[in-house]
Amino acid sequence: MAAKDFGLIESDYSFFMAHATEAESDVAEYARQLAGFADGRDLIRLLDFGYGTGDFTQMLLSTLNWSPEFLNLTLVEPVGHQQEEAALKLARYSQFPIETLATLPSVQVPQFDLVFSNHVLYYVDDLGSTLQQLISSLKPDGKLLLAIAGWDNPLIQIWKTGFELSGRPVPYHVSEDVEAIITAQGTRFWKSKSFYRLCFPDSVDNRLKILRFLFGEHLREIPLQRLLEEFDCFVYDDHIQIETDSNHFAIEV
Repeated sequence: MAAKDFGLIESDYSFFMAHATEAESDVAEYARQLAGFADGRDLIRLLDFGYGTGDFTQMLLSTLNWSPEFLNLTLVEPVGHQQEEAALKLARYSQFPIETLATLPSVQVPQFDLVFSNHVLYYVDDLGSTLQQLISSLKPDGKLLLAIAGWDNPLIQIWKTGFELSGRPVPYHVSEDVEAIITAQGTRFWKSKSFYRLCFPDSVDNRLKILRFLFGEHLREIPLQRLLEEFDCFVYDDHIQIETDSNHFAIEV
């Protein structure tokens, strides 16, 4: 699924999550979009595409507070030990056995009432095909919710700078790519924003943690000192503070 191995940068990703309000902001936006979604439904089949260790999904399901009696979970994540960790964390949210998969299931007939893809589509190999698979998996009256940052996000701009320094374009997808594809497909969608802050004590080590989270194995290809300087404009006293946002898309069938 992913062109970036999160198994190698788990601790750096955890550092980002611990120092960013992104998750809380995204949960609030998803909860707003799902107000009333469970009303009148006897069963919700939910597909979470790229859930990692399940921390974000746990936060979201705790906020939604849906009954385990009618929530059936399918989780797609390529990192094996994260599948096991997430299934344990999320077991109390569903009375059904949790299905964990390494790749998207083959869609014969639409299966899911709700599909999530939270900050995952940056890394898929074929964005158009993946979006089509996710949309095709929705039942009538189903909903696909996804979050992904665009070029105006300062962290995405650090991607741009870093990959330019290595002599190549950014190999990942951004919000503008998603919007172009679903617009070309004629898919009806709604777009909104969630705003968040990244704030952490300023040190070379902490800057490196964010860079490893952003670039993964590609970081060794990039002149490091120049990239470290990208944080200079975000220094406030002894902290780095970045105010930014992500785009949310809601697609219904």
